[in-house]
Amino acid sequence: MAFTAKVITTEEWGAISARSFERTVPKFIVIHHTNNQNPPNDSSKGTVEGGKKLARDIQKFHIDGNGWSDSGHNFLNTTGGVLLEGRHGTLNAVKQGMCVRSAHAKQDGNRLAGGNQSPGIENEGNFMTFNMGQKQWDSLVELCVSLCESCNINPKNIRGHREFSNTDCPGDWLFSQLPRLRQEVADKLGTTLEDDQPLLKLGSIGQDVIELQQKLADKGFSPGRIDGDFGENTRQAVIAFQRSVGLTDDGIVGPDTRKALGL
Repeated sequence: MAFTAKVITTEEWGAISARSFERTVPKFIVIHHTNNQNPPNDSSKGTVEGGKKLARDIQKFHIDGNGWSDSGHNFLNTTGGVLLEGRHGTLNAVKQGMCVRSAHAKQDGNRLAGGNQSPGIENEGNFMTFNMGQKQWDSLVELCVSLCESCNINPKNIRGHREFSNTDCPGDWLFSQLPRLRQEVADKLGTTLEDDQPLLKLGSIGQDVIELQQKLADKGFSPGRIDGDFGENTRQAVIAFQRSVGLTDDGIVGPDTRKALGL
């Protein structure tokens, strides 16, 4: 499917040239905040030129401050709803259903893997308590719709930075809005969040099981080793969790157990 979101390229905003990066197959869309000031003290002032300057400032910080060779993220979404390409090569890659390896969401411990292989969106501002304005929200939805279409990403895989790394990013308020974001994106795509969500049970393997195991561990129900293999330890952890929230304790992760776990 076509990528339709209007994005200012690295060339258009005057990025420092950077080397080419490995192309990757994305599974997630990773939501961030820049941790900058919010309106009326926002850096971009909601303008196109302000957004370009902010993109240059972030790239300079990532290169000089973090020692990276380019911007760490793939896209920037400003308070004015202006969308800008981050790491070089991102826009061309996502238009072809791919991404470029970035540096925005490294895996810490047993948290989710695959963040840096997936597009990361920096949203200008600090969203611990501040509520995002409508223009910025609408552009975030628009970008996520295009990424899901072009890269064949299910909206359920729109995730927050803190699910991959030890951080409070993208802020408590914005993280709390991710279910709303997923639903709005799914509605625009004409799909449902239940698509591609098979039952997880004894013998299941893969990334979905890793995410299940991490959620169980985070909630204090040890599944044993977090390895993507739904074995007896994981089944017992699921049963214990189901009992704790009043669900049928069958050890099978269906829609009700997924919802209770926040998967």
